Amino acid sequence: MALGELLIEETGTITNVRVLPSTAEGANYEVGLTANGKLRGSKYTTNWTYTQTVRNDGTVIGGGDGVMNTECGNTIYLKGSGSAAGADSAGGIPFRVINHFHTHSEKFADLNGIAVVGEYDVSAEGTTNAKMWHWK
Repeated sequence: MALGELLIEETGTITNVRVLPSTAEGANYEVGLTANGKLRGSKYTTNWTYTQTVRNDGTVIGGGDGVMNTECGNTIYLKGSGSAAGADSAGGIPFRVINHFHTHSEKFADLNGIAVVGEYDVSAEGTTNAKMWHWK
């Protein structure tokens, strides 16, 4: 495995949380997130909805869908998932994530079919910071 180009740097805010029915695995939530960042120099805004399970052992796993709209008028659809060993000492959750892109945009067509992996840190206050690299 080799990590290539740093593709994404972004910050965001959790916009809503909805409690879902719990299961034997743990507590379940639906989370809304809005993030702003840069993809290869183009500014964007992404809106996400994902589900998250806080497992009985404290680990966290989740996945969902996002829509990225760039300042140059392109739309990129995202599928992502991530996991974390649990909350850190400050109450934040340091996720490790993988995202997949799909777009009809010629400018970003080379992103179709690749995997992007990264660090997605969520603070106890609900702000996010992320860096993601092309996984070659």
